[in-house]
Amino acid sequence: MIRVMPLVISVVLSVAACSQDGSDPGNADASTASGTAGGETTGSEIAPGTIYQRSLVFIDVSNEKTMFVPWDFENRTEPDSVRHVLRGWLGRGGEWARFADEQWVTPLTRTPWRILPRGATRMVMGLDDVLREIYYREGIADLSVRPGEVIAEWSGQRGDTYRLLSGVARLSAVEYPGLVVDVYTPGTNGSDRPSEWVLLIGDGPLYLFLADLDGTGTARAWGMRDSEETSWPTVTLTWGETRSFEHARRDIPLLWRFRSSDGELMGEVEPVSQQLQAIPGEDPILPVLGIYEVAGQVTVGETRVDVKGFLRHFQR
Repeated sequence: MIRVMPLVISVVLSVAACSQDGSDPGNADASTASGTAGGETTGSEIAPGTIYQRSLVFIDVSNEKTMFVPWDFENRTEPDSVRHVLRGWLGRGGEWARFADEQWVTPLTRTPWRILPRGATRMVMGLDDVLREIYYREGIADLSVRPGEVIAEWSGQRGDTYRLLSGVARLSAVEYPGLVVDVYTPGTNGSDRPSEWVLLIGDGPLYLFLADLDGTGTARAWGMRDSEETSWPTVTLTWGETRSFEHARRDIPLLWRFRSSDGELMGEVEPVSQQLQAIPGEDPILPVLGIYEVAGQVTVGETRVDVKGFLRHFQR
């Protein structure tokens, strides 16, 4: 059950509700915003139904009162247009609120992966289309994330990229240092199988990223500890427990277990808090998007580490 947010977040939600008229086409700050580096493509070469997904998530789990600011973008190509979805949430101390939920359509372009602002969400771009800041500002509401220096960067086999950066979030003029994870997954075909990725953080510091984009139960994992990077190309990722999510008429996970094929990596995490959203659709079983604060334990070699982190779960 979602709990009531503190007063400042209630103000953010109230302002967001007043800005959902869809009349704002965006902001010139992000007119050249690129989702990720890549060659341009002509409209005739883009297959309808291609989905480009990008998430930028600020994470601070260093204190007892954790903080998360996820922004989630999805661009889906149609024969002559691109359908955009933009969502934003704020999580603090186990309580979540969605402050942005925008959907709109633009003409088909040569860069359909490009993320765009909408409503009260704005972007500031730097040289080479690098995202310098993403913020939500309307009335007295003031929420932003500024990505900083790159800590690690990993790539999958189909052009998916995962970047871990230092970062700063600002909420009502107060700044909070932490991490930013930037996830870009291009060219998926809208499979109805669940997709998941998770960033886990432990003492050391230990950073561990796992991604199963196709719902096959076989993930890839990358880790960094004491500036030493490791990767595991084959990791079995399973749901240890599930429960029914009635709004979407489907089951969702309550526990995740993972183990690499060489046995050097294993662990399990479970939700500390969560925000679930059933997405309207024509079928009786609806798509569901879940964002989770998770905690658990990870074993790397002979070392066991307590971890906290962020997990994105999606079933189309």
